[in-house]
Amino acid sequence: SAFAITMDSVTKTHALGGDTPAHRDETYDCDGAAAGAPELSDEMALRIAQLSDPNHSIAAFAAQYLFERSHTSNPRAAENKDRIGRSGAILRICRLMESEQEAARFQACSALSELAFCHEANCRAIISTPGCLEAVVTLLQPDNGTSQCDAALIVNNCAAFCTDTCASIVHYPGMLAALQALATGGNTSSKNVAVGALNSLTRCPSAGVRLAMLSAGVVEDTLSAVLAEEGQGDLYEARIARAAMGIANLQGEDEDAALGDGPNFTSAMATICKIMRFALQEKSWAGIFFAPYSVCLPLNKLSRCEEHRHRLVSHGLVELMSELLATWKPSHQSNSTLLLALAISHQLLVEPDCDDQRDRAEQCGLLDNVVKTAEGARGENADAVAAAEAIVSGLRERHQAVWMSQSARVGEGSMMHQLDDNVMELISRLAHV
Repeated sequence: SAFAITMDSVTKTHALGGDTPAHRDETYDCDGAAAGAPELSDEMALRIAQLSDPNHSIAAFAAQYLFERSHTSNPRAAENKDRIGRSGAILRICRLMESEQEAARFQACSALSELAFCHEANCRAIISTPGCLEAVVTLLQPDNGTSQCDAALIVNNCAAFCTDTCASIVHYPGMLAALQALATGGNTSSKNVAVGALNSLTRCPSAGVRLAMLSAGVVEDTLSAVLAEEGQGDLYEARIARAAMGIANLQGEDEDAALGDGPNFTSAMATICKIMRFALQEKSWAGIFFAPYSVCLPLNKLSRCEEHRHRLVSHGLVELMSELLATWKPSHQSNSTLLLALAISHQLLVEPDCDDQRDRAEQCGLLDNVVKTAEGARGENADAVAAAEAIVSGLRERHQAVWMSQSARVGEGSMMHQLDDNVMELISRLAHV
């Protein structure tokens, strides 16, 4: 294939061995690219040159070197990603995915996914390199064995860290079909990563991407089939939860769509809340670091359904939103996460439909944390401050309506002024004052 360098998007962290590679799925807290990219060291320049060595064992070793220098465990990872991305190395690594040596393909995929992790510029460069997507689709095919998982991780991280790349990914011939086949027919590790990649793609705000995925049967033929699978263990639960989140992301705006049913979908909501708990603690679960945004998005859509909302509340949704608002700090996609949390909080505080929601909100101090957000003292953007203020204002108006009706002067003409104490107590409770 012909390759050339431009800019697009990809991300991941891949273990150098093992059947179930740990990786960063979804979006993850990152500080972005380094401010400047110093010159390449002599050794790094040599390794980049070796990527084009006709001996692919040498090229594979060079790719592994770049992977290790880009890994988040390296204290200079951000600078190194800048250096490598600007050096033209991505073109050469992409070419290495076509190697006949499995080790070379593995090291190429590992390097690409790590270069893309938390680095939008490198993500764009990878996906827009002509020939890259063709190579990925080829590696996703059944006859490529272990390379399937490695290739799917590139897609997962590209979609997770740069939504701008999603359109190129989903519209590339054979890409969605290959991911769908892998999600339902691959080995356990490949299925887990393929479902994660599809879930990451579902978070893209583009209507064209959503339509392409729905038209390809991602919900009906793939994610629903994943949900129907039986199994046990954290990896299984994570796969089921990601399938449920993907369905919510794709169908959440469609009022006529059934967001999911069956025992596995119901149990997935408990797992989604568990994942949110780990995300807030910045801890991995099932080998995956989930970011709050990637969980808040489907939670927001699921909570719009009364039945799902009641289940989510029983699994700690109110407390999770309160903790998110209390511990919020500026970071990657944190403002988008905050807006989603406030949308959920608005439903729980301004439009509660059961005593459990009201009681939980009061006990965990959800309103206090909304007020804290409305103050905007932590760097919240204007939209978030306005959303928090709207919640506070809506609740304050209820107080005013009730108490003004009881005023001997202002509310004398109100029919509510004539109600007995028992009825007023009920009205006050329903007004959540």
